[in-house]
Amino acid sequence: MRKKALLSILMLLVIFTAACTAGTAGNEKSNNSSGKSSKKDNVVIGIEADAATLLANTDVNYITDVQIRNIYDPLIKRNPETGGFEPALATEWKNIDEYTWEITLKKGVKFQNGDPFNAEAVKFNIDYILDKKNNSTYLSRWADVKEVKVIADDKVQIITSKPFPTMIARIADDLLIMDPGNVKKLGLEEAAKHPVGTGPYKVKEWVRDDHLTLVANDDYWKGKPSIKEATFRYIPEFSSRLSAFLSGEIDLFKNIPVDSVENVKNNQNSKVESIGSSRVNYLALNTLHKGPLQNQKVRQAINYAVNVDELLKTVLNGNGTKMTGPLSKINADYVETKDYGYNPEKAKELLKEAGYSPKDLKLTLDTPNGRYPMDSQVAQAIAAQLKRIGIDVKVQVNEWGNHLTKIQQRKAGDMFILGWGPAFDAQSTIQNLFMKDAPYSGFYDPEVEKAIQNAIPIFDQDKRKQAFGEIQQLLVDKAAWVPLWQQADLYAVNKNLNFKPKVDESMQVFDMSWK
Repeated sequence: MRKKALLSILMLLVIFTAACTAGTAGNEKSNNSSGKSSKKDNVVIGIEADAATLLANTDVNYITDVQIRNIYDPLIKRNPETGGFEPALATEWKNIDEYTWEITLKKGVKFQNGDPFNAEAVKFNIDYILDKKNNSTYLSRWADVKEVKVIADDKVQIITSKPFPTMIARIADDLLIMDPGNVKKLGLEEAAKHPVGTGPYKVKEWVRDDHLTLVANDDYWKGKPSIKEATFRYIPEFSSRLSAFLSGEIDLFKNIPVDSVENVKNNQNSKVESIGSSRVNYLALNTLHKGPLQNQKVRQAINYAVNVDELLKTVLNGNGTKMTGPLSKINADYVETKDYGYNPEKAKELLKEAGYSPKDLKLTLDTPNGRYPMDSQVAQAIAAQLKRIGIDVKVQVNEWGNHLTKIQQRKAGDMFILGWGPAFDAQSTIQNLFMKDAPYSGFYDPEVEKAIQNAIPIFDQDKRKQAFGEIQQLLVDKAAWVPLWQQADLYAVNKNLNFKPKVDESMQVFDMSWK
């Protein structure tokens, strides 16, 4: 009896185990046959700060732009490798004369809410920039546009008040197309939270100072995005972004701290991607409020006292290409300018000629922390170099948004750290950083201002390059900045994410995929 009972129990255990195994196998088969892939379909990108707004054509700011270019499309885009112009929502463009540009648009494109994209939408977006009550920081770049005419449903003309040879650059670098109907229906405040474009991703959730989550627009005119959800997670500190990446919380971030590159390379789930970007980094010497930096010899002295080669070697571990003027060699309009070089004795001599004793100079230097590679460390190192000749520098470290606001409102200190990009042509850099009314300028000189205004309308390419070449040397002579370097971009990337960095620093999720 005892043997029979034991055999019965064993038989039941065998039947139960077989049933469980069959069920598990059935479940696995069901999962595999459901069409679902085990491959990831979302990506999390660590980024330095929140977007200032999700409205297009409002905020001249890379942090904003890199996020919203996943929501909106441009009319014309730059080739991410060469910086040349390529069709996007526009198919053709030409200048009829020096005052008239005609743009032909792609047919059949719809906004994410089903509204049609057309010439009226293009006119609305340019008019939005030109309307002063919208406070677009792009306005100074478009101020010479007189009128936008709708010629046909797929054709628009832009009429300018003076010759505008770089119109296509302005369209490619600045203009994104938001749905006029959505803006009119919701008003600017709500449309900034619930934007509608023609782009590959729609807004799912935007939590201020925390994250922006986008979902795929499966009706996108270029096709369904491979990655179905993308989150930009706001992590201001370099070290915090690195930690989040190494722990697997984020899949991608830009600007690895140079002293942490090996940590990423040695992580089995990670890889490092690098590229020389089109961004230039510089130390602005602020002449927009009264102080010693309004004296040209003081600015020249600071140029002699800052050792850029030392900064590149000791702070950036060689990750950057030294500049001697306002443009890098990647810029189409670059001309070679003289290098001040490092000469602390010459710096002291110039200060004496200017009527200053170094010990009497107490300057302030504003810097962001975590926006550019080793930015606050660079600021501290510059302060130490100036201390060598006796200048006392107080470094003020700012959160990125506050840093930009201080510059825009002309409340930045005697000097400030900033970068500019994409920087593919002379006008886009020089007009925006060396004219009195430009939003991020820290410099004004009547001679320079006049030279820029005279160069802007020149259509002849050879004469134009010569004029901007002379301006580059003039800016060096007047010591408008301390030029630092063309930025080298280092990206930490999940080893299974197909992502290649671009010289324009864009992060187009549509171009990414998982292995």
